[in-house]
Amino acid sequence: MISDLFSTELAKAILAIPIPYNPRQDKLIWVPDSKAHDQWKISRKMTIIIDEIWSTRNLTQFQEGKVDIHKSKQIVLSRFFELSKTFSVMNSTPSVQPISAWTPPPLGWVKLNVDATLSNSRSVLAVVARNHLGEILFIWGSSYHLCAPSQAEAAATLWAVHLAIQEHWKSVIIEGDAQVCFNALSPPDFVPDCSISTIVSNSNSLLPCFVSCNFRWVRRNCNSAAHSAARLALNSPHPFCFNKSNLPHSLEIVCKGDCSPCS
Repeated sequence: MISDLFSTELAKAILAIPIPYNPRQDKLIWVPDSKAHDQWKISRKMTIIIDEIWSTRNLTQFQEGKVDIHKSKQIVLSRFFELSKTFSVMNSTPSVQPISAWTPPPLGWVKLNVDATLSNSRSVLAVVARNHLGEILFIWGSSYHLCAPSQAEAAATLWAVHLAIQEHWKSVIIEGDAQVCFNALSPPDFVPDCSISTIVSNSNSLLPCFVSCNFRWVRRNCNSAAHSAARLALNSPHPFCFNKSNLPHSLEIVCKGDCSPCS
């Protein structure tokens, strides 16, 4: 049914929707962002599909009508086409005061910088963990399924949370340059874009595992180590995990430059 009503790309996007760790109430949200694989089309079309299902149910139950899947499909596509011509898109993002340079975490804390990048066939995630001296603890890189940029960035953040739990770090700062993701993670009352809401919810559900876990948006120049690690992951056929003893020279140079304003 999904492949009949959606393009191959959109059908894959629907089937790749992340499942929440904790049960949540189902809801449909009108997405005010037309970027990222045209995900707004999914919400609109799903609304029309549900309405058509309800109308067909009423027709068969109260008017002794017959179910005609082909006719229902045409009704959905026709209504979607008309709606798409009239729907206007608006978007606004809360402003966040940026940090001007990468800074090491306090003593006893670990800072994890995250980034993601995409090719035509996949996404990749990267996480760089450093201590209060700016020393590299680990750099991870891994492949991820092709998705919207904001979803990949949110997935990188969730992965960083999992890695911090795996390493038994109790006080962490997680930084990245994807403002839409960190806007959603920082204020407790901010409602995230529905395309990343499940991933954000999953990240927040893991916060009790820490003594303290802070999310912080930074500019790209404060996140260059994670950005370089993501580019390396994009060119790597396998996931990787480096520490300071086996760090590739190219990443070592970037990490030293990343810390230079703090030294």
